[in-house]
Amino acid sequence: MSEINTDDKVIRVFVVRHGQTNHNVAKILQGHLDTELNEQGLAQAELAGEKFKDYPIDAIYSSDLKRCKGTASTIQKHLSSPVDVTFSSNLRERNMGVIEGMKMQDAIEYAKKDGKSSYKEYGESSHALVSRIQKQVNKILEENKHHKNILLCSHGGTIRTLLKILKYNEDIIVYNTSVTIIDFNKEDFNDFKIIKIGDTKHLGEGEFKVSDTRVR
Repeated sequence: MSEINTDDKVIRVFVVRHGQTNHNVAKILQGHLDTELNEQGLAQAELAGEKFKDYPIDAIYSSDLKRCKGTASTIQKHLSSPVDVTFSSNLRERNMGVIEGMKMQDAIEYAKKDGKSSYKEYGESSHALVSRIQKQVNKILEENKHHKNILLCSHGGTIRTLLKILKYNEDIIVYNTSVTIIDFNKEDFNDFKIIKIGDTKHLGEGEFKVSDTRVR
């Protein structure tokens, strides 16, 4: 079955997580830190680009942080039909506040010493994150009612939040450059269907999973 949408009544959104960074490997909380793709991340972005090279992608949207910009721009270069990339700070990962740049375990200890029940109490609230993602995705969908296939490049925590907005409640962080596919009815964005979550077939054979779902 082709992943390409041909239904005029549907906007198919291919949601791609950015490629790997050194902070991902070291389990450092990135948040709004502007980290670069590492060698593995660049290779992953190239493989994602190969996957999409013959897809009729009508538009690309991306977080404005370097790890997403690098991933989206690499995919863009592979497309057989040229398309612009629109960058937005509203597609960023959750701002982690004072614990950004800390290793996960250090952040847990910091929160404990500070009298917090969780490191998640720092930075941007869940309500604020949900609000900005929901508004931005609805804006993107509104702008693309005349299109059939668009690509959105963002972050692990942001993608998980989007899935939660869409009533998918499994506690996962999708793998670097994995592809999640969602169909939206052009007449009613509340009418949607999640087609795939975290597909990594373009990365090769085997199972690609994030083992620590706490890390952003």
